[in-house]
Amino acid sequence: MLKGNHLIAGEWVGSDATFANEPVSGTPDSFAAGTPDHVARAVQAGEEAFWSYGWSTRAERAAFLRRIADEIESRGAAITAQGQKETGLPAARLEGERGRTTGQLRLFADHIEKGDYLDRRHDPALPDRQPLPRPDLRLMQRPVGPVAVFGASNFPLAFSTAGGDTASALAAGCPVVVKGHPAHPGVSDLVAQAIDAARRVCGLHPGVFSQILGQSHGVGQALVQHPLIRAVGFTGSLAGGGRFSIYARRGPSRSRSSASWGRSTPSSFSTMRWPVAAARSPKAGPPRSRWARGSSAQIPASSCCARGRRQRPLWRPLEPRWRRSECRRC
Repeated sequence: MLKGNHLIAGEWVGSDATFANEPVSGTPDSFAAGTPDHVARAVQAGEEAFWSYGWSTRAERAAFLRRIADEIESRGAAITAQGQKETGLPAARLEGERGRTTGQLRLFADHIEKGDYLDRRHDPALPDRQPLPRPDLRLMQRPVGPVAVFGASNFPLAFSTAGGDTASALAAGCPVVVKGHPAHPGVSDLVAQAIDAARRVCGLHPGVFSQILGQSHGVGQALVQHPLIRAVGFTGSLAGGGRFSIYARRGPSRSRSSASWGRSTPSSFSTMRWPVAAARSPKAGPPRSRWARGSSAQIPASSCCARGRRQRPLWRPLEPRWRRSECRRC
């Protein structure tokens, strides 16, 4: 069952403003719309959680990641049904992506248990060194603090609430605040429930994971520019990526950023009879699904497959202009 609210420090928090998803079929669902105040609460909770979670053992974090994977799998049928409703993707595609998501979580759990990623280095003291003695020097990788993650529209599971960015941050010992993508808020809601259930079982601080929903760019700006956010993972559109880069440069902490956005891939068709679920002609009006509006196929040759404006029969030569991005949304 959907909560329809933000998950902030272990509590499901509503708001006066709401928004609805745009399902391919069925009745739209209503969700709370996030505000900068929600972001501030979530990030502050993440900072408080960092002082315990950042010093947790690798075994504790590995157990947490595996438990998240188990909780997601236990909700697999509901996640697939909601994903079909919101994105129009077939069940096999969503089930495969769910397996990739849980596989990532377990992969990071195995990785941190080995300890190689810590990159430990030790230079012993040289008290007799000239002209000055050298002290004992030790170096290792440490978590940096709360991390912001932006969910992607075209991967509702593997690049979203519990995707690779979230898994790697939690594995390193960093609390996470997710900005759920408005194209699939229901899927994000269900996955957040799985993460919170895993957190409770593992007895971790409630601020270890939070999720804010909403369509406003102000929420993303508040998240990127919050002084306590130490790193950001972003996957999104050209427009969103442009805003993100500006926000990141102007942020007070100039946090570490990992971003990917705005690729479009040319598609060729031997007939213009496109599947209704994939795209409609301009005369037919926009489709209901946000996914269908932005993508002409599932994943052709690129992770982001934006539908361009040019549609040419196969017998006409493709022009160099295909290289130019005409897309404003992925």
